[in-house]
Amino acid sequence: MKRRAIYRISAYIYMIWLLFSAAFPCCAAEIGAGAVPVEEERPAVTSVSISPGTVVVSKNTTCAFTASVAGAGNYSRDVAWSVSGQSSGNTFIDGNGVLNVASDETASSLVIRAVSRQDSNYSATALAYVQASTYNIQVQASPENGGDVYGSGSVQEDGYVVLSASPKEGFTFEGWLLNNNRVSQDARYVVDHIHGDAVYVAEFKPVECRITVNVNDNNAGTATESRTVKYGEGVTLEAFPKEGYQFDNWTENGNTVSRNSRMQIDKVTGDRTYTAVFKKKEAQSYTITASVSSSNGTITPEGKTTVKEGAAVIYTITPKTGYDIRMVYVDGAEVGKTASFNFSDVRGDHTISADFVEAPKRDNPEAAKTDQTKQDNKKNETDQQSGKDKTDDSDDPQKKQQEDERKKEEKEKKDEELPEETTQTGELQITIHNDFADGRQENFGISGLESAARQLLSGEEERLMLQGDLPVLIDLSIKDMEGKVSQETKDAFEEKKLPSMTIGRYFEITLREKKGNEKQNVSELSEQIKMVIHVPEPLQAQDRTFYILSLYTKADGSPEFVHLVDEDENPDTITFSTDHFSSCAIAYIDFQKENKEKPEEAPGKNDRTKTVAAAVVVVMALIVTATGIWYIVGRKKR
Repeated sequence: MKRRAIYRISAYIYMIWLLFSAAFPCCAAEIGAGAVPVEEERPAVTSVSISPGTVVVSKNTTCAFTASVAGAGNYSRDVAWSVSGQSSGNTFIDGNGVLNVASDETASSLVIRAVSRQDSNYSATALAYVQASTYNIQVQASPENGGDVYGSGSVQEDGYVVLSASPKEGFTFEGWLLNNNRVSQDARYVVDHIHGDAVYVAEFKPVECRITVNVNDNNAGTATESRTVKYGEGVTLEAFPKEGYQFDNWTENGNTVSRNSRMQIDKVTGDRTYTAVFKKKEAQSYTITASVSSSNGTITPEGKTTVKEGAAVIYTITPKTGYDIRMVYVDGAEVGKTASFNFSDVRGDHTISADFVEAPKRDNPEAAKTDQTKQDNKKNETDQQSGKDKTDDSDDPQKKQQEDERKKEEKEKKDEELPEETTQTGELQITIHNDFADGRQENFGISGLESAARQLLSGEEERLMLQGDLPVLIDLSIKDMEGKVSQETKDAFEEKKLPSMTIGRYFEITLREKKGNEKQNVSELSEQIKMVIHVPEPLQAQDRTFYILSLYTKADGSPEFVHLVDEDENPDTITFSTDHFSSCAIAYIDFQKENKEKPEEAPGKNDRTKTVAAAVVVVMALIVTATGIWYIVGRKKR
């Protein structure tokens, strides 16, 4: 009975041992290992070595060294690092063996040492050679066209370089600058003991030429003031005579150089002195030539008559008996059947001539005189009656209103006909400049500009233009502002645009009108103008939608920002309509398809599954083993 109990207890102990050994194999191993005592060996260091043993390093760099410590027992592998031979206090080695070489280190070699912290009798050394640095020296000219400079290149540390500068025509050499500080005024400059990169600027100065302007008589006139100009530039001199004097010529060194009061001088290369010469104004005389086409009448005075400038002369035309005046001509133009003509304020040569025609014959002069008297009396009665009718009409409000409406209709009809007549006159010119247009486009991509002429002209101005008395110019410009737009304008557009928009190019639309000598910019029209611009090649892309952004100032002074959509389907052009002329920008939005990826499985999931499965297998194995042992013990009991 005791034996069976012992068997059972042993089986149970064995089962418990199997269970713990399967679940805690590490602990079991440690327990087992701890069961056997091991005698510890005394620690000792036997050697120290460094890798790399020799290395070449550059200034302002780092280099890592590794120390290997050999020994017996539980010895320490720690070492103490040190460096010697450096000239700069910024060169050092840290506790991890990383050597830091300073940028101002001048030593050619460094000694690296590693000493065992356990036993200082063991150490090792390595050698680091410091490589000499190479520096880049650049030379520049200011301004670039001021002269030629030489001496750029690479120089070894502590070496030297020779710089030289040669001014071009019209410039003088001022000196060498380093970091905006003048270091030399010699055109040939030696830079030695170089220890870093440097940029030397040769400063050139344009030669200045003095243009001295004098007048021969201060009471006779004035001229452009004396001035200084840069070498090679031009200058315009102008003389202004006073009343009673006239300009004669420009002289230089006593020689006449021009007889025009406005003189242009090109490419000044030295000091010059000019004198404006004036003289008393002589009374100008003009000739008037008078003649008749036949001997049937006379003109007085006849022939050539000399008339002083500003004077006047009266001509009398007298037909002979039996003849009448048919026509009088002044400077070739008909002036009517006048018996006299007055040339007042003569300012040029003129001609006057007369033609005569035979008068109608009358059989009875007295009867003719009577008939003429009757006709005159009848005409007077008619005039009086007509005057009375007019007075009556003026007193009739209804007739007066009808007359006013008739005149208004005639005026409106005439105004409607003006635009067609306007396009037929050479006094109206329309010019278009479009930096984004295809040269083959009709009107350079602009439509509706013709109607702008009517918006900008009053009815009176149109009439003057049709008469040739008021030339009109309409100029529309679309200017590419690439690289020329101010930062303030960029900030304004960036602040107002949609977040998804990207601005690709800035441009400016201006509309100018010139009426006679008056010029002005037009900022707004009452009707829109359609414009087509080509998308700049760098901005063209697929799945890209373009917009036009416009920033202008309203009449009340407040800013207004407008987004204009592209009105066409062509991806290479943008069509938009506007009635404002101001700063604009080409903006775009890229529409791309989203790529959705299938989510990956969480990492480590399979590993955890395998671990659980393995644990289940182990437990099942333990259960099977325990059941078998219990069965064997039970049989022995029976």
